Amino acid sequence: MSENHVPTYSLAVRSGYFYAQWWDPQKGKRRISLGTKDRAAAQRALGQLMAGLTSPEPPDRPSIEKIMGEYLHDRRSRVASIATLEHASSALCEHLGYLQPDNLTTQVCRAYADKRREQGKRGLPQGQWRPLSDGTIIRELVTLRAAMRWAVREKWIDSAPTIEVPRAPPPRERWLTHQEANRLIGVTDTPHVQLFILMALFTGARSGAILDLRWDQVNLDQRIISFGRGTGNKGRSIVPMVPQLHEALAQAAEGRTTDWVIEYRGERIYKIKTAFNKRVAKAGLEDVTPHTLRHTCATWMVMAGVPFEMVAKFLGNSVEMIERVYGHHSPDWLKKATDALSVFSGPRGPDNQKCETEKN
Repeated sequence: MSENHVPTYSLAVRSGYFYAQWWDPQKGKRRISLGTKDRAAAQRALGQLMAGLTSPEPPDRPSIEKIMGEYLHDRRSRVASIATLEHASSALCEHLGYLQPDNLTTQVCRAYADKRREQGKRGLPQGQWRPLSDGTIIRELVTLRAAMRWAVREKWIDSAPTIEVPRAPPPRERWLTHQEANRLIGVTDTPHVQLFILMALFTGARSGAILDLRWDQVNLDQRIISFGRGTGNKGRSIVPMVPQLHEALAQAAEGRTTDWVIEYRGERIYKIKTAFNKRVAKAGLEDVTPHTLRHTCATWMVMAGVPFEMVAKFLGNSVEMIERVYGHHSPDWLKKATDALSVFSGPRGPDNQKCETEKN
């Protein structure tokens, strides 16, 4: 069945039994028995059948490349950023596309990770090479894992192979001090970049959530920002505005020309990384990305003693993740444990001398 052809289904009766029939441009008229003489039951069966027939018809022995292609087609209208999946799929198909799911073993996954490290970043001019992080390799193999599970749900394969991924890299420790944040803001004279930095520092929102933000999600009177729904495990929150951010947003609202909060010359901004990196270099900072601002927001809250549960709610993360990544910044980090141990201080004074004498 062609991708753009939408078939029309109908019920037909033969010898008292109901059939589902439709026209396939490649195979002509198709008909399947619904196994019932009851019209209501036939209507229900037809609905279930239509749901299955509108899915891609499973090939006999699908390759990784075929599965990845159909998986991307299925996810295209269901994820906010398909580009990440497309990049991962392209790398996977380059190295594994000719294989079939039952060829995916632990050794194959490890060999893929090694090849990708050796290859480095893709798409660079010939002769240039840049290292590839394990985080990128993990993202690619997790995409492969998701595609295999999709293939099981679509009945393309019987079971999903085990996809081994490299160990997750330690969380980034980089965050900005107040002095560094002031330096960054001080060298940023472009309004839309400055507003982005303030939004990221004072809400902890991800870059995508900030760039997706529309003015109808900003309530200046109640001083509330609703970042809407995230995708996958990327949670988004409803957060209050600090006075500095409220002032910046109120000023931006007066001169807005689009529905988007972050705009430049009457156009919505889709990417901010290049402009942001220029300001980072100008401020003399190192190892700072837009996501560093989210780390900074979380770190500042935890260092101020804000409970992990409140930080997690603010950022749209789990409490476990906040404690694991930022917990050591808390002034009360493991304090109950140390308090419990400090009750025992060891023998002292004469008793201590007695113990030493008895040992000798």
